[in-house]
Amino acid sequence: MDKAAVSRARSHGVDLAVKFEGRYPTGPNGEYLPSYQVATACAIEGTDEQRKAALADVVKFMTPAPVRSIEEWIAELSVITAGRGKEGFDAELLLNAYSARLSEFPADVVRHALLKHSWKWFPTWAELEAVCKAKTGPRKHMIAALSQPAPDPEPTRRPPTQEERDRIAALIAEQFPNVPQSWRDRAAEEATKGDCMTDEPKRVGGQA
Repeated sequence: MDKAAVSRARSHGVDLAVKFEGRYPTGPNGEYLPSYQVATACAIEGTDEQRKAALADVVKFMTPAPVRSIEEWIAELSVITAGRGKEGFDAELLLNAYSARLSEFPADVVRHALLKHSWKWFPTWAELEAVCKAKTGPRKHMIAALSQPAPDPEPTRRPPTQEERDRIAALIAEQFPNVPQSWRDRAAEEATKGDCMTDEPKRVGGQA
């Protein structure tokens, strides 16, 4: 689904690249637990208009499952894992508590956490929440990136004209009158090297 979200954004002219970091947890006795990756940021390219169109599509990938479906997935999980041991009123409370919290996550993420993730014992809420947050992270970073305005474009730069070179050399000579001319020449050459000049926007009546 994350790949589908990226593809949908690309159809609007927006490139998204989620960045990940590894996590290497240990247990209470120092034993190594399974490692996993979490999303930490999202690089983006696209105009404001493109971002707005992509955002409207990507947020749809956060749609939760119906509560009834979540309850059915929880019931199936309770059958295939050990240690469920709750019946009657306690089982109903657990079902309501889990389904209410899981409805805050996308449908595919919840189904993965309940039925695709490997559980030996019926998971605690903390365990389920950790899986859901890790799986939802990429989309949240995509949405956060798409919600930001596009940065101002970089100004176009060009080599300086001879007049601009002379003016910069004169300014350096004025600011450093007591240094050797050879030093001033090198400073002027360094200051005017390459594409270092930008054209100021023309002003009309004192306005840009």
